[in-house]
Amino acid sequence: MAYFKLIQFGGIAPQVSPRLLADTLAQTASNVNLESQRLTPITDDTVTNPKADVTTLSSSNRKSVYKYTDTQWLQFDEDVDVVPGPIAGDTNNTVYWTGQSYPRMGRSTNVIGGTVYPAAHFRLGIESPANTPAVAIKTPVSINATVTTSSGSSVLTVTTASAHGAAVGEYVKLAGFGAQNAVPADDINQTHKIATVPSTTTLTVEPAIAATGASTSSTINNGATFKDLADQLPDFSTSYVYTFVSAYGEEGPPSAASTVITTDDNATITVSNLSTGPAKSNSNLGSGAVKRIYRSNTGSNTTAFQFVAEVALSTSSYDDTSSNDQLAEIIPSTYWIAPPDDDSSTYPDGPLKGLTALPNGVMAGFTGKRLCFSEAFLPYAWPINYRITLEDPIVGIAGVGNGVIVTTESRPYLVAGTDPASMSAIRMETPQACLSKTSMVDMGQYVIYAGPDGLVAAAGTDVQVITEGLITPDQWQAQYYPSTINATLWKGRYLGFYSTGSGFGGFIFDPRSEQKSLTTLTASALIRGTFTDPDDGNAYLIIANQIKKFQGGTTDQTYTWKSKEFTLPKPTGMSFVKVDAEAYPVTIKVYGDGTLFYTGTIALSGTQHSVSGSYINPAGSSVTISSTSIGEPILRLPPRIFTTYAVEVSSAKVVNEVAIAESMDEIRGAYRQKYPEYY
Repeated sequence: MAYFKLIQFGGIAPQVSPRLLADTLAQTASNVNLESQRLTPITDDTVTNPKADVTTLSSSNRKSVYKYTDTQWLQFDEDVDVVPGPIAGDTNNTVYWTGQSYPRMGRSTNVIGGTVYPAAHFRLGIESPANTPAVAIKTPVSINATVTTSSGSSVLTVTTASAHGAAVGEYVKLAGFGAQNAVPADDINQTHKIATVPSTTTLTVEPAIAATGASTSSTINNGATFKDLADQLPDFSTSYVYTFVSAYGEEGPPSAASTVITTDDNATITVSNLSTGPAKSNSNLGSGAVKRIYRSNTGSNTTAFQFVAEVALSTSSYDDTSSNDQLAEIIPSTYWIAPPDDDSSTYPDGPLKGLTALPNGVMAGFTGKRLCFSEAFLPYAWPINYRITLEDPIVGIAGVGNGVIVTTESRPYLVAGTDPASMSAIRMETPQACLSKTSMVDMGQYVIYAGPDGLVAAAGTDVQVITEGLITPDQWQAQYYPSTINATLWKGRYLGFYSTGSGFGGFIFDPRSEQKSLTTLTASALIRGTFTDPDDGNAYLIIANQIKKFQGGTTDQTYTWKSKEFTLPKPTGMSFVKVDAEAYPVTIKVYGDGTLFYTGTIALSGTQHSVSGSYINPAGSSVTISSTSIGEPILRLPPRIFTTYAVEVSSAKVVNEVAIAESMDEIRGAYRQKYPEYY
């Protein structure tokens, strides 16, 4: 005698013939949660407050949301990737994002404001100053000088406009005097050693100056220049650069280098033409931003630019009096350029997108075929030598372990390394392009995305189509519309939604089970975007102008689950069907040789069950059935004979068990050993 009992329920495998499915697999599994291997309904997505104050978004164009705090969510019209800052102890709650016209960042003081967040933002990265510094040897203070000649020699007395601070034995350089008392100008306008210092504003110098003519005295007030010289030092050539530094200590790349100037350690160099702020829009550096000035040190063994001074951002000129020995640290930001932005002449493939956080404080993003990395814990610095050009245009990226899974329009790559300066790319030889950036989901140790043949899992260098054996490539393309999939992580499962062009649908894929459970979801509206809360694993959906928590409501949805076709050795009449549920009503449909011949809805009132429905008699006519006061949820089937049987359950209640048998005794457990393969 025949008996089939289902106590474990699995997902669908459309690729497999209904007769060849494993006993627990289904032909249909829609809106059902199979995590417990029972038939459990999913709940509705409506929720009063998804831990946020933005259940209603500011428009119906939003595609991305991000939970900034439990009660403050960011919302965007574009496919935006948001990453929290990597700096420990960041009291500014800094976040970074890409996907808009240029990479952006925001701190709590500018992100939060008004009613729609982010209220404001700044351009990510510190730009190089636009102006090239100009340099010149500074003209020192003006002086009055008296030249007196007597008996073939003269004494040169210098009177300074302010205290000179010079000492006997030091040197001064005079300039700007014409010939006086037959003393040639070249003899006056030279370096002189200080002979005496009569006062703080006067001094006499030597050597004696040969002169002719009578002893005379002449006072000159012609704007001559004066500079103390501690020693007569050798000349050297140098150049200057400067950088912008934000109020938060973020230093950008240097300006173009000034022209080379020849000087010595006793000269004052005026560095001018300094930019007083960034040129690009939304590049506010914050209150208290500064500039740092650096000078090349030809006396060092690296001829590197070394720190000279820090000046206010508004300062446009600076006098450098420092000697080479006084120069400080080497400029650290020579290669710290901003990430690719909206400058199309420099970045024809567009701005950075796909921002992703990696271990050790490194961030990654891409533009075109280029994969870009930031300096560790410096998300504003993206050195050009930290960029890798791949063979194919990049679609999406995700961090795994110490590397990045990169999906492209052709094949995936693994880009790995311990340092952003030493990353290397390995191209997988699996021709599985990523058809949708929004289908790419970080599952923890691996990534799942929509490929041409099904869902693809990439872990390290291992890439495989994980829906192989469940869905054929043709079924995948025709029924799941992979190029439109928008997916996210939901409690360890892959949750995907798609658009058919005339309608919408979704599915849940659970890669954790041995049979890789796949179930479908009905959807009445476009899912414009998704977000997974890392705090609790809940998934949020953007539907029209609302954020809805997936299964966040309390109303159970009606599911449908249809078994495989159980094949008998010969045509047999099955007489009874039983449905063991936690509650009722439950609708059961029975199919024979692929044709529906019985539909019954079991209800429960008190301790008594009832059934209503219909069946198809051998003549093909529909016969209505109705029965009350049934002690057990066991229904009598009409006398029909078939070779294959399948059952379909629809309900919003939990179902534990479904059985179909020839006799009541089998339903109640007798003769189960006769057909062990069916239970």
